[in-house]
Amino acid sequence: MGKKMKQRVVLVVMLLLVAACPALAQQPADIDAILQGAESMFKAMKQKDYPGIWKYISARSRTTIVDTTAKGVVKSYSREQVKTDFSIGGLIAKSYWDEYLRYFDPDTALEQSKWEIGPVTRQQAEIVLQHRKSDHPARLKMFNEGGQWKVGLIESFGTERRDRPIW
Repeated sequence: MGKKMKQRVVLVVMLLLVAACPALAQQPADIDAILQGAESMFKAMKQKDYPGIWKYISARSRTTIVDTTAKGVVKSYSREQVKTDFSIGGLIAKSYWDEYLRYFDPDTALEQSKWEIGPVTRQQAEIVLQHRKSDHPARLKMFNEGGQWKVGLIESFGTERRDRPIW
């Protein structure tokens, strides 16, 4: 290999390393933010912090919950009233989340599961939660919305099925 070819190879390798370094430095911070978003939502559930839960779930999950609640459960309230109630942790939100938490104990995720980061892109990520007594992991979908990582509660666990726990 000639001297000029060696110089080109070294230059290309150096450029690739320089280009990769910001991405590598950014990745742990992104992973921390992803995990923090999920952990914050589970902690809000544990503390029955209804506005906190609402803050940490994805826009699609919020829309689905509001639509389902407004159509099926609370017909005397408008969609906007239901949405406002969830955002402030009102009576509708309390009823909804208390019922949800009858079937799901956030400690199963916080204290009884091993967490691993799955695939990560700029807009989506996945957290694999392996409960100590389960043969199959739960896959928690996360979405970057406005620079914050939100839990895709509905996206992860399908529908409004509260007839069984997710584990």
